[in-house]
Amino acid sequence: MYAYLFKHPHLFPSILGITFSQFKVLVPRFSHALHQAENEAAYRKKRCRAPGAGRKPSIFISDAAKLFFILFYYKVYPTYRLAQVLFRLDIHQLYFWKEFLEPVLFETLGYQLNLPKVKARCLDKVLEICPALSEFIVDATERQIRRPKDNVKQEFYYSGKSKCHSVKNHILVHPRNHRILSVSQTVEGKRHDKTLLEDDPILTLVPPHATSVADTGYLGMDKTAPWIKFVIPRKKPPGGELTSEDKANNRQISAIRVRAEHPFAYLKHFNVLKQTFRNTINKAHTPFVTLACLYNFTRTHH
Repeated sequence: MYAYLFKHPHLFPSILGITFSQFKVLVPRFSHALHQAENEAAYRKKRCRAPGAGRKPSIFISDAAKLFFILFYYKVYPTYRLAQVLFRLDIHQLYFWKEFLEPVLFETLGYQLNLPKVKARCLDKVLEICPALSEFIVDATERQIRRPKDNVKQEFYYSGKSKCHSVKNHILVHPRNHRILSVSQTVEGKRHDKTLLEDDPILTLVPPHATSVADTGYLGMDKTAPWIKFVIPRKKPPGGELTSEDKANNRQISAIRVRAEHPFAYLKHFNVLKQTFRNTINKAHTPFVTLACLYNFTRTHH
């Protein structure tokens, strides 16, 4: 399959989520992170033989093949039984490679979410802020997970709004270049969007007089973070109607706010985020933040 895809590079976006040219740019970065991870793993415990001894691999021979596997896993999200047929590897080996390559891929792309920080003096103290957060759009999304076996976790992760067990993340998106600036922690899906933003430590890095565009789920954030100007659509009053001016303003706000939906649309092209997450809940964060970095990578390397 790997060799066939290289002969048909136009299939890369459908199978891996990135173009062939983007894949070629990513391979050297991935190789560097992979070799570091392999060296650390090689001497993590006492060895009987030197690294490299034993049977030589027959499937994942090159670094590009390993990058292909982890991207394919995220994009297609096959069951291990199906992956066993496609890659001709034992299920235990597939699980090992998935667990090993996930942090390697994040290490390769993690710089895409690094925001430069500066020191700013404010009255009698010095603040650490991120100038890139002077304007941003905030929005949240839910992902369905399997029903936990534990009764307490079942109740904790059940979302009455979505009628399923789910987890939630929000992202901050730059309104001009559409890059993802920040990704929140993965929390239970029933948590309110406003509460999730209030708990996000990224707010402390937002510079004074910053502007944020959000939906009505973030009403009241101007009291929690008064140094940020929140632009939110006006809600229809009970038993009343919005004026023509309010409707026009809401349309303008929606035209800006929809730019946060474009990253979500890209992320949900990956079945690991679109389908019901089949792994344990504590592993749900890594795919989301890694693919957010991959989205920024595709914005930089067209």
